[in-house]
Amino acid sequence: MASHAYASSSLASSAPALLFLVFLISCLAAAAQSKLPPSSPEGLLKQMTKELNDGTFMPVVGLGTWKSQPNEVEAAVYHAVCNAGYRHIDAAQIYGNQDEVGRGLARAFKDCGVSRKDVWVTSKVWMVDFAPKDVSGAVDRILRELGLDYVDQLLLHWPVSFRKPPPGCPPACSAPFEGTDDAMRPRDKDGNVVNGKLDLAETWAALGKTKKAGKVRSIGVSNFNAEEIQNLVKGGEPLPAVNQVEAHVFWNQQSLIRDMEVLGITVVAYTPLGNPSLYGERSGIVSDLVLSVAKDSDLTPAQVMLNFLITKGCVVVPKSVTPERIDSNIHFALKLTPEQMAKLEKAPQQRLTNPKIRPGGQPIFDDKRHTDEL
Repeated sequence: MASHAYASSSLASSAPALLFLVFLISCLAAAAQSKLPPSSPEGLLKQMTKELNDGTFMPVVGLGTWKSQPNEVEAAVYHAVCNAGYRHIDAAQIYGNQDEVGRGLARAFKDCGVSRKDVWVTSKVWMVDFAPKDVSGAVDRILRELGLDYVDQLLLHWPVSFRKPPPGCPPACSAPFEGTDDAMRPRDKDGNVVNGKLDLAETWAALGKTKKAGKVRSIGVSNFNAEEIQNLVKGGEPLPAVNQVEAHVFWNQQSLIRDMEVLGITVVAYTPLGNPSLYGERSGIVSDLVLSVAKDSDLTPAQVMLNFLITKGCVVVPKSVTPERIDSNIHFALKLTPEQMAKLEKAPQQRLTNPKIRPGGQPIFDDKRHTDEL
């Protein structure tokens, strides 16, 4: 009896500690879902994941590799995984550097005690391979380039298809490919992209088969709007797990994020820093607005822009090959206040990326019709 009374007394005395532990665990779990992460200690970002609609868990911060120069990517990937603690690498067939990404990963797995299953790798199928019969071969080629048995996620890169030039083109290109100097970007005599006439629902179904074959764990899209996504699943296929789009303080995709929330699709932000190396001051990272919030929050301008998107529920894939910036993009605390978020949401909006790849040389996004979304 005395023993039982002692146990009850001990539990009672430890109740506040237990309650605090439960509270702390619930906070971390909420942050891991990255819906509206609370102020978080530095280092938590490396552990934060977002549960996708297919049950997989995607790290919230990844290393982007678009526009990374040859002979730089391998070192950047190696540093990100081994030294900075990244567990998410974003790649694509069209970037032309997947072999370097793969070498960086292989070295990291060998040298740093990191296992393959702990690193999320995304790639993207390019539009010349959107014919259903070509999808499986494209996925196999991506795996060979990366040196992997599977990828964690594959995306359809843009919501249009390209016709695949015949073998030998370029340089020997007949109509309608007369302007083609790159087989990945077929062009007609006027320089316009040669589009295919595919129903992308069939492409999506073919990509789903590669998931069933174990070549990929999760599938999604990039640069699609809600209507285009609905078309993909008209035959009953599952919705994409993610939609990767341009998103940053100065193109915040407010309407699209709402649309994706309704569909249960996670938004992944590419060029989350506005890609200052490509767009310079147009990227907004040196704007008075971002600099002011950075000063008030004791964050760098890049950290402000990443914090903004993560707080809005996005996954982010900032690109860098500079070790210090790679570190800085994941080693910071999420601490923007609601007032600072509201201030950033008032930023002037300007899209940076709008390639002319629809039929007739039309831009992919109609910004006259959609002024605040894809």
